[in-house]
Amino acid sequence: MTDKTDSTDLDVAIVGGGPAGLQAALVLARTRKTVAVFDDPSPPRNGASHGVHNFVGLDGLLPREIRDQAWKQIEHYGTARRERSEVTRIRRAPGSGDLVVETDEGAHTARHVVLACGYRDLHPPIDGFEACWGDTIIPCPFCDGYENRDRRWGIVVGSPEELQVFPAMTRNWTDDRVVIAPTSVEVTDAGRAMLAELGVPLHVGDIVAIDHDGGTLSGVTIDDGDGGRTDVEVGTLLMTPPEAPTPLVSALVDDLGLELDGSGHVVADAEQRTNVDRLWAAGDVQGWMGAIESANAGGVAAAMIVHDWYQPSGDGGGDEAERP
Repeated sequence: MTDKTDSTDLDVAIVGGGPAGLQAALVLARTRKTVAVFDDPSPPRNGASHGVHNFVGLDGLLPREIRDQAWKQIEHYGTARRERSEVTRIRRAPGSGDLVVETDEGAHTARHVVLACGYRDLHPPIDGFEACWGDTIIPCPFCDGYENRDRRWGIVVGSPEELQVFPAMTRNWTDDRVVIAPTSVEVTDAGRAMLAELGVPLHVGDIVAIDHDGGTLSGVTIDDGDGGRTDVEVGTLLMTPPEAPTPLVSALVDDLGLELDGSGHVVADAEQRTNVDRLWAAGDVQGWMGAIESANAGGVAAAMIVHDWYQPSGDGGGDEAERP
């Protein structure tokens, strides 16, 4: 239990103010639901981005510009508000199927909650990584490959599957490539043969140093695990860091039995329903998605909430004549 006062002013609480959460808010506002978007004030996952790409009509806009534009459109409908606070816990309201969303400022009871808080990238503790991140160290060639075209790429493969795909696929952006395989990744004879056929050099080792000038990468140093070090000249590093759930997702596993998959992402069906009644998931919280895919997932979740709203089943709550 909590000593915070619960406020029952919400039809839907949305946790996360990225593409998934904003799209859900727009759909729900247009259906006259009372909505609050809890937008964590800490920098967003894509905060280092120089522009969101592959989203028709928004290509090249900064994440901040997209959020500002979205809120102008959402606020037009008068039923959605933005809460600049972090959600620390979600619990079931005593005696009802509603959910209580807790923040440091207070608690709000909502009929439904959309979990759109994404995941966290775990950046390696290497000097220079943060300075280059989102500029010349990129996690996704579709997102930032064009801006790094025709440079010498170092492709850090995090798995045998990435080794099979990335060296060939990245030819769309550059012909000058080297592969860096961390010591934790097994490189088979077949993998070596494939790289030789492509003419792509292979370096096996862990990156221990990054050489850059104001975020512009010029090379990395790798350690082979046996005391040998090699300097590798690269202008761009394609590297997907590991990720982890937010503390809220971890708490939901303990508090409400939220189901995660083998990769630690929230399990949701095609309608964005989780295994927890009235709790929905959209966007990166289900696994990495681009901005347009995340927005689509948020829209699906919102539409299904509206679809179920007056249904007699538990999902919609039923008997909602007093609600809009």
